[in-house]
Amino acid sequence: MLENISVKYQPDMPWALHHISLNIQPGETVALVGTSGSGKSTLANVLLRFVGITDGKVSLDGTPLEAWDLLSLRQQFALVSQNVVVLNDSLAANVALGQIPDEQRVIACLQAAHLGDYLAGLPQHIHTLVGHNASTLSGGQRQRLAIARALYKDAPVLILDEATSALDNESERLVQDALQSLQKNRTTLVIAHRLSTIEKADLILVMDQGRIVERGNHAQLLAQNGYYTRLHARQFEEGGEELAVELPA
Repeated sequence: MLENISVKYQPDMPWALHHISLNIQPGETVALVGTSGSGKSTLANVLLRFVGITDGKVSLDGTPLEAWDLLSLRQQFALVSQNVVVLNDSLAANVALGQIPDEQRVIACLQAAHLGDYLAGLPQHIHTLVGHNASTLSGGQRQRLAIARALYKDAPVLILDEATSALDNESERLVQDALQSLQKNRTTLVIAHRLSTIEKADLILVMDQGRIVERGNHAQLLAQNGYYTRLHARQFEEGGEELAVELPA
């Protein structure tokens, strides 16, 4: 729960977040949309305690965020972003990411992430070295590796930070299929540019200059005929390309 929180990175800088209140229920999917710099990533970073709040209160499961042990707090979250760091290690180690790999669990997570075909072609199966930053992996495969990691971690809260924004249509379809498996029975926070990916979210927050300017589900926001409606129309008029860099006035 976020209660009237504000964030300012420097005293002489504008508010990164200003008077944000939000109560996310277990199992809900909440999407954030808005311009670059509108506060979407800052909000996610507050939950992970990468960023401290200037004012207000944040709690998780009724416990103030600052009262959580930092390691225990971050174990509650799994992150899938568009920037996937791959270790110069085996595929199994990249999936388990700091844990001792359970081979059957690693394989199950890779298959659930739609990487079964990739796995079948590896000379040493899950023990194959993927190489520094996995230059042999396509963008879609890297994203699905991040999803396999999140499945392996099995955290109750999932943060998807523009996870499909740089993918072609075929790769996006495979990643979206994998994300459906990942989101089951999890609370999910989605930072999205492609509005087609968040139409089924329980709650969509439209952000601008650190504030929530509209909130509701997809149908409710379209009916408001505001920022979200114009952004949605503009995006689909131009073929579904990346258009969230600028909200129409």
